Amino acid sequence: MWYIIAALAAALVFFCLLALRMGQPWERVWTYLKTGGGKALNVAKVLIVIGVVTGVWRAAGTIVVFVCYGVQIIRPELFLLVAFGLAALLSFALGTSFGVAGTVGVIFMTLARSGGVNPVITGGVLLSGVFFGDRGSPVSSTAILVSALTKTDLIGNVKRMAKTGALPLLLCLAFYTFLSLRNPLQAVDASVTESLQRVFSLTPWAFLPAALLLILPLLRVPVLISMGLSILAGAAVALTAQGVDVLTLLKCCVLGYHSETPQVAAILDGGGIASMVSSCAIIILACASAEVAEGAGMLNQVEKLAGQVSEKIGYFPAMILTSLCASAVFCNQVIAIVLSHTFFKPMYEKQGRSRETMALDMENCCITVPAFVPWSIICSVPLQLLGTDYRSMLYASFLYLVPLVHWARLALQNRRSFKL
Repeated sequence: MWYIIAALAAALVFFCLLALRMGQPWERVWTYLKTGGGKALNVAKVLIVIGVVTGVWRAAGTIVVFVCYGVQIIRPELFLLVAFGLAALLSFALGTSFGVAGTVGVIFMTLARSGGVNPVITGGVLLSGVFFGDRGSPVSSTAILVSALTKTDLIGNVKRMAKTGALPLLLCLAFYTFLSLRNPLQAVDASVTESLQRVFSLTPWAFLPAALLLILPLLRVPVLISMGLSILAGAAVALTAQGVDVLTLLKCCVLGYHSETPQVAAILDGGGIASMVSSCAIIILACASAEVAEGAGMLNQVEKLAGQVSEKIGYFPAMILTSLCASAVFCNQVIAIVLSHTFFKPMYEKQGRSRETMALDMENCCITVPAFVPWSIICSVPLQLLGTDYRSMLYASFLYLVPLVHWARLALQNRRSFKL
């Protein structure tokens, strides 16, 4: 993760020097840096809260009770399929990929490691699940952003996304059924569960922090408030039922959970604000770079190039390339969405394409494609939360099936129109 930060820092310095070379005064460049950093702080605050949640859930035994009871309830041969289904359902309810990856995703990754399921495959399955809601939930910030930029009805967009996402979802279910049968959850070593039970009390109260985070958003309680209440409930359970002292609890919130029992540490250590530091650094550097590049007018020539490319290969494939390049340079999904709208809006209007058509193209491209870039925020943060690496992208089939199926559908429609 730190090599990504070093590369982004070097890119930021390059953009600043280039802006100065283009005639931008240092005061204005400094303003760009502050503006970009300010935008990043809003996302960083959410990540910090998620870090606290992951630390408190460990200290409260929330993850432990899910592991100990989960291995008894979940059918072993359907483990990966259940992981995808629950991650997709909860991400649709919460509208956040980060929140689901840092909570429910951690639980399933812990189950996978303790039950002998390949964590790389599990990470890819969970990535597909969390992006299902990030793309198609009516409370997703990216779906709301696309609706606002294109001036289209949000619920109408969600319905259209459901239609175009049906086939990719069915293909995912088939693929993950196959993977589940090939990678069943093995019987957890009895010594592992015994170690967990010696360290933690399997009290039903340990389910409370997770229950609050899952139920409150469904009752339209803002996600951050739901997370805050989950933290308070987890802290109460840790201090009472688990016998954790206040100082240790604060260390879990800041530095993460650390067990002195090797078997427990192998599957449970981590979380806390410290686990989010590198992700926050990536976000701040990426947003600052994007603000400098946009403010200095470095993207004007890129917009012309996007128009030329779209005339040769088509609007949707050109949008895919734009999203990939924007994510590779600025490491930011939001930048990919904004730039795609800026570059392609005049082209869609010129061709008489509706705002709804553009919104659908953006939703089937700009939300999922940025996750193909391993160092982009939307990919690196969930991977870090799940404790896996870029190899998991091979199994995140929903991410690439959505744009591929939509591209094939558009090509088929164009072919029929040509014949008519």
